[in-house]
Parts: sequence; structure tokens; C-alpha cells
Amino acid sequence: MSHEIVLNAAGYQMVAVEYGEPNGKPMLALHGWLDNAATFFEMAKYLKGIKLIALDLIGHGRSEHRPKPMPYHIWDNVADIHGVLDALELDKVDLVGHSMGASIAMLFAATFPERVNRLMLIEGLGPLAYEVDKLPELLSDAIVKRNRMSDKSLRPYKTWEAAVNARMNGRWPVSREAAEALLERGLTRTAKGYIWSNDPKLLMPSLVRFSPEQISSFLKSVKAEAIVIKATKGAADTIIDRWIDDLEKIELVEIEGDHHLHLVPEVAKILTGRLNAWV
Repeated sequence: MSHEIVLNAAGYQMVAVEYGEPNGKPMLALHGWLDNAATFFEMAKYLKGIKLIALDLIGHGRSEHRPKPMPYHIWDNVADIHGVLDALELDKVDLVGHSMGASIAMLFAATFPERVNRLMLIEGLGPLAYEVDKLPELLSDAIVKRNRMSDKSLRPYKTWEAAVNARMNGRWPVSREAAEALLERGLTRTAKGYIWSNDPKLLMPSLVRFSPEQISSFLKSVKAEAIVIKATKGAADTIIDRWIDDLEKIELVEIEGDHHLHLVPEVAKILTGRLNAWV
């Protein structure tokens, strides 16, 4: 069971999908970079006693984009989530995050520990960092690359089927059902074909990022119990291994699969089983 809701939060219009039981325990779910709320559709099939509120983060899916001159920094999502909880009138929740969404969930839990009960972090933990001694060089490179990309646009898919096939056979392959669910929220039909609904600025390199020292400070400030899900063939092993010891209350679970393992029915059932145990 699912339905869409629209929230006015942190100065933006954000769209979310509520999965599960309308009167169940509320949990907030945050997707990864360039994905959308539908990334949790498979896990949602096994919810018991839970209302899972899956957001389209700003710039993704059906949520509003940031103003044209404004870049996308991960810390701005922390303010967005704070606004979402206020809009939902939720004092404290459990957070579920995949990839970038896991990093956002961790940062929020560190910044507002009084508002987070538990964390499930799937294939993610700390955000990408810029080493302090390389900041001037990295800033220079990012500015040059952003200028080169500013006038470029992505080629539209001529047909829905072409888009589905591309998503099914991307860097992290997914099933047809998963691809169609993600694209239903992630594509817009135009006269020239199907284009991504995501803000193209999301593809641009970050001008600045947190330093490793700053990320470590956030991790050490997390008070919530955290389950970290690591895929055997995933993309986050280096990040997880780097930061895992900085979390105080941590359970690390390694599961066979790749970066989008939560979209595999067998794994989704296991992960949702852990969430159901929190009710």
C-alpha cells in the first residue's frame, strides 16, 4: 500500500511516498544520488506495523530543484530533513538511508541526536571527503569542470523501453520491475523523448566537501544505534571501512550483493525484517 504526499519544508516543495500501514510507526527513508523514493519499493512489500515515508530529496524525482545559481551540498539536505520532520510533526524517528541517503541520515543524526532513535545505513556511512592539503587544487578542478558542463544537456531517450533498458543495464544493474519503479518517478516525457527529472546540476563536481576530520567529528557525535549494511560487491566498502570505528553504537552486517542490493527481493525481506523488529 502506498500513496504520495506533498510537503512544504525548509522553503521547498518536497514529494514523498508513504509505504506500509497508515497508522504504523513512522520511519523516514532517504535514497541515494540520482535515485528517488521508489528505491524503497521492494523493502516496502514486507513492512509490518510501519509507515515508511520515502522522500524524493531536493533535486530528485518529483521534488523541487534548488535555485539555478545554488549548488548541491550534502549539508543542505540536513536542513531539508529538519524541515521535513517539522512539517510531519515528528519529534523523533528512525532513519533509513541508502548510499548518499545513508550519509545524510548519519549527518542528521549527529546534528540533531535528540530527533533520531535508530539508523539503518545501506551501502553508505560518511560522505565523500576532500583532503585538506588538496583543497585548492580540487576547488580549481571543480570550477573548470563545472564551466565546461554548464552548457551541456543529456540526450533524451527516444522511448520508454530504451530508458528502462539503460537503467536495467547501468553500472549497478537492477531488475525490470525496479527500473520501471525508479523511472516512473525519475523521468519526464517531452516532445523530444524522455528526460531525467533530476536536476542536471547534480552531475556537476562539488566545489567543496567536508574534510576527513569534519566527517569524523560528525560520526563521533551520533548517539543513535546504527545498523550498517555492507554489500560484498558494493561501492561503499572503502567508505564504510574508513569510518566504521568512529560510530559508538554500531552493528555491521555484510550481505551478498552489489550497491543496490536492497532492490533484490531476498535481501529486501531481510532488511525490512530488521526494521519490523524496531516496532
